[in-house]
Amino acid sequence: MLLSATEMRQIKELPVKAEIIGWSNKTGIEMFRYGDHIMGIQGHPEYTKGIILNLVDRLLQHNLIGNDMAITAKAKLEEAHDEPNREAWKKLCTSFLKGRL
Repeated sequence: MLLSATEMRQIKELPVKAEIIGWSNKTGIEMFRYGDHIMGIQGHPEYTKGIILNLVDRLLQHNLIGNDMAITAKAKLEEAHDEPNREAWKKLCTSFLKGRL
């Protein structure tokens, strides 16, 4: 499942009873749950490519990132051919809320 993520803040360690339900080589813990009450998602399943491109442009415009970083971010975004699968994310979240995850 595609997930847009930045690597500025990462969860490195979970409470003892928390369970990892999604991970990646890049950030480690991507998703977790704590019983049937809490589910955490590291990235941003709501972000489309358009939202991310707009965000990169705004950060560049306000001199919060350099031109090289903006070019790299846009190139990586182009490599990811798919948009986040909103239906899959909806199903996952709904399953959790109904106690089926």
